[in-house]
Amino acid sequence: MRFGFDNPLPDSVDADAVVVGAGPGGAAVSRILTGGGLRVVMLEEGPPRSRFRPSFAHTAKYHMQEGASMLVQGSVPFPVMAGRGVGGGSLVNSAICFRTPENVLESWAESLDDDRYLAQNLAPIYDEIEARIGVAPVSEATAGENNMVIARGAQKLGLEGGLVRRNAPGCIGCGICNYGCPVGGKGSVDQNLILDAEDAGLRLQADCRAEALLVDGRRAVGVVGRLHHPDTKAPGAVVRVRAKLVVLAAGAIGTPRLLWQDGIARDLGPVGEQLLLHPGSGILGVCDHEVHMWKGVTQGAYVWDPQLPEALPHTITAPPEALVIQSGRVGLEAKQVMREVNHLCGLGMMVSDRGVGSVRASRSGRAKLRYEWVPEDVDVLKQGLVLSARVLLAGGAREVFVTAFGAGRHRSAEGVAAELDDLPLHAFQLYSAHPMSTCPMGLDPETSVLNPAGRAHRMDGLYIADAGVFPSSLGVNPQLTTMALATLIGRGILQERG
Repeated sequence: MRFGFDNPLPDSVDADAVVVGAGPGGAAVSRILTGGGLRVVMLEEGPPRSRFRPSFAHTAKYHMQEGASMLVQGSVPFPVMAGRGVGGGSLVNSAICFRTPENVLESWAESLDDDRYLAQNLAPIYDEIEARIGVAPVSEATAGENNMVIARGAQKLGLEGGLVRRNAPGCIGCGICNYGCPVGGKGSVDQNLILDAEDAGLRLQADCRAEALLVDGRRAVGVVGRLHHPDTKAPGAVVRVRAKLVVLAAGAIGTPRLLWQDGIARDLGPVGEQLLLHPGSGILGVCDHEVHMWKGVTQGAYVWDPQLPEALPHTITAPPEALVIQSGRVGLEAKQVMREVNHLCGLGMMVSDRGVGSVRASRSGRAKLRYEWVPEDVDVLKQGLVLSARVLLAGGAREVFVTAFGAGRHRSAEGVAAELDDLPLHAFQLYSAHPMSTCPMGLDPETSVLNPAGRAHRMDGLYIADAGVFPSSLGVNPQLTTMALATLIGRGILQERG
């Protein structure tokens, strides 16, 4: 059953478990807990259903945390995006579904001393989730020319890559996944995992921002949330959910922000101290033929070079007005981009980072983010952009230019490489949409917040089941692994309860 601002839950509710956040992690863990017979209440800050319109301003208001205005400070400022609403980030992401690389999972299993995290042991959970959310390779019929340029380039260079696997079984290739899905073709978790949990008895209160945990001694016993009007943000009634288990799944920014706002973060260990972001930038190519970057599957192709495993280039998909902004050009150069807009293709270059970041909460409850780049990650960014230039040129572009201020146009990857040697980090247009690892699992309470079961080291009854639990950077889009690990954590909770 689903509740909103106008039809809320009673002001006091009892449950076996309360879950904060209705994104990939919260949906997956709730599906398992309700399926195991637990009475579960879920609190979600965003709206109860998709408020889709083909407008970034509209999406930012209803389906992005803090109105898409989160900005990290540190080495250089850049925006960080995170979703909200029933479906969370899966409402507004590109539906890309990678499994975490085997070497990363092997390192997790070793550091956690837990073989459940080995690739072969997680494979059945990945299989289960992929089947339920509709993961399949992108078809050439809906891919669009932008993605096909990348696929051809990867094939010509003999690199791993091509069309990606996505949870969008009804995709028609309209290219606006980041605003939401206009036809219901994306397998966002509101279309599957949340429905499963609701069928098993989940009570879901949307339009409700969690403000504090209820704590009895050293045990979490519930959550206090406050309703907010979805349009005006005016505060409404308070909802108190008392429960035997508290599962935080508000995302790798939302969860530590809540714990710091509540004043209990210091008691739980290094909460918010290991923010990783998969930061990146982009490169655009100019083709002689028309591409129409905004047509076809959103971010439907990728490239991977085993010689540069920390880099993951994948397609940029953007409407014409966003392309001009993303190009980093102004004045006459921006006018040239506008004339060429039908002929542009592009790759975004994502870094599997080792930088050092943090999450705190301001007095107003907004996230305070810091992030410091390390030189190794800057090198990967630049090398990855050179790799991306090679792919675009091999796939059909006649010239390329990095989305950085002061960057020129080049007809060879060597020209890009020479230019990037001296280009400072602050010249790049940087971006992140994959916050993670802010409440990591580990064996040592001094360096981790959770044990390998997702349970807090220093507070009984408290679990976390979002991308914040990752011990390290994935190097790939995180939504599928978030669902897989939340499923594993949920099953562990049921086993602990007998």
